[in-house]
Amino acid sequence: MIKLTDVAARFGWKSAKKIVFSEIHEKFGGHIRAFIAGGAAPDPMVAKGLRDLGFTFVQGYGLTETSPILTLNQLDNFKDEAAGLPLPGVELRIDSNTEDGVGEILTKGANVMIGFYKNERVTKEAFENGWFKTGDLGFIDSDGFLHICGRKKNVIISRSGKNVFPEEIEDILQRSPFVQECLVYGEDDPKLDEIISAQIVVDAEAFIELSESRGVQITPDLINEILGEEVKKANAELSSFKQIKRFTDREQEFEKTTTQKIKRHLALPK
Repeated sequence: MIKLTDVAARFGWKSAKKIVFSEIHEKFGGHIRAFIAGGAAPDPMVAKGLRDLGFTFVQGYGLTETSPILTLNQLDNFKDEAAGLPLPGVELRIDSNTEDGVGEILTKGANVMIGFYKNERVTKEAFENGWFKTGDLGFIDSDGFLHICGRKKNVIISRSGKNVFPEEIEDILQRSPFVQECLVYGEDDPKLDEIISAQIVVDAEAFIELSESRGVQITPDLINEILGEEVKKANAELSSFKQIKRFTDREQEFEKTTTQKIKRHLALPK
């Protein structure tokens, strides 16, 4: 039905998807104009999936210190893999000296805070010649769209000196139905100096369904085997220097902030 409604839309029947998938739209109240995602970058496949069902979906980017939006995709001009175009009055600059153009995102604008309350030291650290340092890494493409790569403090430097962004790997790994959530990080290794590791919280329901369909018991060995297969699939989509070399099955969910972001510093090995 998705393919048929795609064809109908190309021939001018723009409302085809909303009519064909009306039952799904009704479950969301029946009057959704658009989904706008922020806080964390959604998987582009999620955006495409919602659009295939007739929903309008775009993402934006910003911080509390920027009141809080800096960029937003437009309803008729968007890239699912990008965080959007700067809002009117917002200036963006990438602090980069690398070939790929990735660097810290700096911003100016009337929406940017003037400083942290009664904390001159932290305020001074947060600005560079009047530009607010977001702490996020990204790049701006030839069309002016901002792309977010990850947090500056989370980046892993490979043996070849290349930047590895844990968030990119986590997005791919979490496409697996067996992975509820995960955390990717650099871990010391006596032979390779540092390797990319992952802590994985499994999706219990997916394993129960697997157990029932195969008629087998859920055991630690089975979980390890399935997770190994899923890590292998994720690695197939990644360059060699980004691939996961070690993973562990985590029993407890990660502790999170009020915006449901994992508190990475609490989960990382000491």
